[in-house]
Amino acid sequence: MILNVRKNFCTLLLATAIALSGASILSFAQKSATASTYKIGYFNLALVKASYPEAAESEILRAQADAQLKREVDESNKRLDKARTDKKSPDEIKKLSEQLQIEINAKQKALAELVQSANNSATEKILATVNAVAKDRGLDIIVDGAGVFAGGVKILENGVDVTDDIVKRLSPAQTNLRTQPAAK
Repeated sequence: MILNVRKNFCTLLLATAIALSGASILSFAQKSATASTYKIGYFNLALVKASYPEAAESEILRAQADAQLKREVDESNKRLDKARTDKKSPDEIKKLSEQLQIEINAKQKALAELVQSANNSATEKILATVNAVAKDRGLDIIVDGAGVFAGGVKILENGVDVTDDIVKRLSPAQTNLRTQPAAK
């Protein structure tokens, strides 16, 4: 008898838990879209990065770091090949390989941190500039035009292109990159 009561209680408890979890899941269901009016701007992030010296320098730094790391790996492989050619013992080759791998990993980590730091600094300045342009132009939303995968045409047709404003603020010497007259 106690077993049946316990079984019925467990069944009731489980049913209640399922019902409550279902109710809580429904409370987190997505709301349906509502019509709202927003002032939208867009910009070309690739163009901004290309025209902003700090961002361009971080890309150059990344390419240099990749090249340096490749040279380090090539040099390590040459050292391993030389050890094999010199008929070093398998233990010596294994120890050398482990040592070289540790060195490569340390260099890779240091270079990645350096590149990430430079990239973060440039990204933060671009973000601050985008926010300042949004405020000055009275825009509610600014998106990277190349990053819109659906509805991009509507943004381009109804939004404001603020690429030049952002470029001018980041690099005052750069002016109107996309509409400069052709050289004669």
